[in-house]
Amino acid sequence: MRLLVVDFDYFFPVPQDPKDPLAPLFAWAHFETPYYLLEAWEERALAFLLRGLPLPEARGWEGFWDRFAFAPGAALYYGDSNALAFHERVRQGVEEVVLLDAHHDAGYRPLGEEPACDDWMVYYHRQGARLRLFYPPWRDPGLEPGPMVPLRREVDPGGRVEGVFHRVFLCRSGAWVPPWVDPAFFAFLEAAPLPKEALEPLAPRPLDLEALRSRAREEALGLFIMETLRRPS
Repeated sequence: MRLLVVDFDYFFPVPQDPKDPLAPLFAWAHFETPYYLLEAWEERALAFLLRGLPLPEARGWEGFWDRFAFAPGAALYYGDSNALAFHERVRQGVEEVVLLDAHHDAGYRPLGEEPACDDWMVYYHRQGARLRLFYPPWRDPGLEPGPMVPLRREVDPGGRVEGVFHRVFLCRSGAWVPPWVDPAFFAFLEAAPLPKEALEPLAPRPLDLEALRSRAREEALGLFIMETLRRPS
């Protein structure tokens, strides 16, 4: 049985060159806690808005599912955390995992007692599954430490992915992907031509972008007034 795993951060490009002038705006910490799933994104959005920059968006997800063939009876499971890719409903009978992700999720630190979002691939290796990863075209694989288990890694060349898939798991990765792209995520989920089952409650995250834009305008006005008052008469 072949499992296709898709992390939505595959479609959310971030600068790879530390000399990129926008790179500091993407210097984000990532933890799967309520704060990093929602509140942290308000200040991150403001960092762009205060500079008059557009918010970064998800790209390239349209038409993605056309690249794959699915077996009769295939189903899609989904959740926020990629740790759920090893959920009991997903892992049964899996002999091969094909992952499309900006991270290899094959271990970066000592393992815990349960699979986590960054090491669940190790557990599939222990189960005897073959592992393959496609990085998105924007991702520099050299920026990641090597995996802890054998894993075939390559940058996605695009086009049809060979073989037939019997099961799919899709994660939103809300600690890596901001709430303002949630509409794209749910459109991507809906576009999948498979029966769908949530493995955890998942809904669009509330984020008042208009209030943030208003705050950014107020901050900009305040700075303008201060600069004006400081100028010699």
